Amino acid sequence: MRFTLAQLEAFAAIERSGSFHGAARQLHLTQPSVSQRIRELEAAVGATLFLRQGPRIQLTAEGHALVDFSRRLLGTAGELAAHFRTRNPLRGVLRLGVPATFALACMTDLLRRLEQRYPDLKTSVRVNDSITMLKMLEDEELDVAILVAPIMSPRIRQQPVGHTELAWVSSPGARARRALRPADLAPTHMMLTPPPSRLLTTVMDWFAAAGVTPSRVSTCNDVNVAIQTITDGVAVGVLPLSVVQDSIARGRVRRLTVTPALPMHPVSICHQATKFGPGLDEVVTLMRELIAENRLYG
Repeated sequence: MRFTLAQLEAFAAIERSGSFHGAARQLHLTQPSVSQRIRELEAAVGATLFLRQGPRIQLTAEGHALVDFSRRLLGTAGELAAHFRTRNPLRGVLRLGVPATFALACMTDLLRRLEQRYPDLKTSVRVNDSITMLKMLEDEELDVAILVAPIMSPRIRQQPVGHTELAWVSSPGARARRALRPADLAPTHMMLTPPPSRLLTTVMDWFAAAGVTPSRVSTCNDVNVAIQTITDGVAVGVLPLSVVQDSIARGRVRRLTVTPALPMHPVSICHQATKFGPGLDEVVTLMRELIAENRLYG
């Protein structure tokens, strides 16, 4: 089955105007041209779409079925054209990449504020590690992303928004009378984020600097599952403090004191350097406001 947008435009114009003549006037075409497009569309879908009774036309059952599909396809085509004509991510689909820290604390409010200002805007949200999101940003699969650690790419512009503090946490029943060193934690079963996450690299470097190697490292990319595993005493773990501070306050997990402290991660809002404009500027401003309101990154 092969059909064109031009054929769907002719079909939609006839459905709106109620006649081939009215469709021709709307599309600035001759009536024979409109008729030819409909004949080609009917051949492509293998069905008669209109019943013709002189100047009057009536949709067949197959024609009625095509109405919704044509509206969606033409709407998507219009969004695509508007996006590349204006380079405005607030026209069509806004593609966001965020870490779990931002997703859990701010995403609901961000979507609400965007919806208030842009009721027709659609969003595509990816929650992932920074290395994966950086590649997606470079491949132009994302419009804006919040990334951890310095970004060494001339194609990406970054706006620093603070630092994320990492915390060792255990089940609430665990007790430690002194600050724990890497050698104390190395034999312990631990739950960390999977590669290629910055958090995993930071923790492994922390052990390596002390000359020890953890004996049992499990990984999980779901923050809530990781917290539950730690709460149940299956493992200890390292997570961003902003993610677990509510669980610490509620007594679900216990924060461990370690020495030396884990280094903090710098956080930036990032986007393609060549595509920054009023639309992206507004999204970045909203993100910065929410980060500040939630005191998310120190």
